Amino acid sequence: MNRRTVIALPLVCLTLQSHPLVSRAADVHPATETVTAAMNMADQAKAAKVITYGQGVDLIVKALGLNIDNIRFIKEPKATDYCEFADNKAAYASSVIIAANNGITLDRKQRFNTPMTREQFALALEEAIEHTGPYPMNMMWINIGDAAAFVNKDKANNAVQALIKFGVVALERNNFRPRANVTPAEANAMVAKAAKFVKEHKERVEEHQQQSEVTVTSTPVNAQVNSVVLSRGSQPNSGYQIAITGIDFAEGTATVRYKLTNPEPGKMYMQMITEPKAETFVGSAYKVVLQQDK
Repeated sequence: MNRRTVIALPLVCLTLQSHPLVSRAADVHPATETVTAAMNMADQAKAAKVITYGQGVDLIVKALGLNIDNIRFIKEPKATDYCEFADNKAAYASSVIIAANNGITLDRKQRFNTPMTREQFALALEEAIEHTGPYPMNMMWINIGDAAAFVNKDKANNAVQALIKFGVVALERNNFRPRANVTPAEANAMVAKAAKFVKEHKERVEEHQQQSEVTVTSTPVNAQVNSVVLSRGSQPNSGYQIAITGIDFAEGTATVRYKLTNPEPGKMYMQMITEPKAETFVGSAYKVVLQQDK
């Protein structure tokens, strides 16, 4: 044995002692935890890409503000009254009850923990929207490239046609992908647009009703001045009011601006038939037109 070998051996022994075999075995456990954590993250990522049928129904009901406030039940309703395999303790349970009583068709044998397809979501969403309607819709037929993939054929096709016209969904390269699972992002985008559509339509209807219900009567006071009275017609209580907020004169026209006030929720009013009115005076030479202030 030469001198170089004699010196090297102790160094090898020192190296082995500083890295005992047990430490190598100990390294196996953290690696296992890392693999397990990665698998869990993968499962979570996969789950995050879809929503269950129960979650989809719950999302639609809450986004459109559906309720059963005006329905009287002879016994406390349960989700299983409508769907055999529903879970009465699940987060979606109350929404199943509400959905079933607000025009959303639910299969008696529906499994609520299964992923919801885009077709299923569209069907439920369109039925929910229609229940808050009715809504005017043009008769133009839209060609959906993958319409043959619809499971419910005509019903689903008509539902998607309506959602497109309502501005709730848009085709992707002329396709809808009905059998693909709806993602949380897609579902949230659809219900947000649906809620906006319903809200804006309701506001337009209310504005039209308010404008059409206000009448104006002009009565001469003398040769130069007319009394102008605005009326809201018959109303059920004193919470309905009308007030004139100003008059704009221009080129022979007097634009009488007014504001309407409706009963505040939860506030008590005298329950009697009233006719809210507001009066002003305008020169007889002017033509009177009305304009509602927001």
